[in-house]
Amino acid sequence: MELLIRQASIEDLDRLNEIEQICFPPMEAASRDSLKFRLMVYGPSFQLAEFDSRIIGFINGSIINDMVIHDEHYGDTSYHDPNGEYQSIFGLCMLPEYRKSGYASALVKALIKTAADSGRKGLTLCCKEEKIPYYEKLGFVNHGRSASDHGGAVWYNMIFELN
Repeated sequence: MELLIRQASIEDLDRLNEIEQICFPPMEAASRDSLKFRLMVYGPSFQLAEFDSRIIGFINGSIINDMVIHDEHYGDTSYHDPNGEYQSIFGLCMLPEYRKSGYASALVKALIKTAADSGRKGLTLCCKEEKIPYYEKLGFVNHGRSASDHGGAVWYNMIFELN
């Protein structure tokens, strides 16, 4: 079986919502409505992974003009600028049974390629402290603690600079 990465569509919404609720605690998970708006607005910035014709994970975020993500970016699609400088990553979700397989990294790399092909300056995300080494292995640099308190958690700004 081969992993397929493709742009997510509105037809995938129910499955993506299931995966979101599995992967994030309730205070951090995007709602079904939020995912729906993201699917409608973000286009190539919302990609999913399929294995054996089954959606097993996804990555999504908007294109913004800030080097770091602010809390208002998560819930307001009006901050999305198709011509913006940075591809943000709001969520990287992989079903537990497919973690540590390289599939989540493949999703990140696919979005990096999309951002590079679109002429972005880089990618930005916020992650919890325990995820910093994972993203560093993928080429992201830790820019310290974020001002974000999304979901009541402590986050760190991670930046991947493109040419």
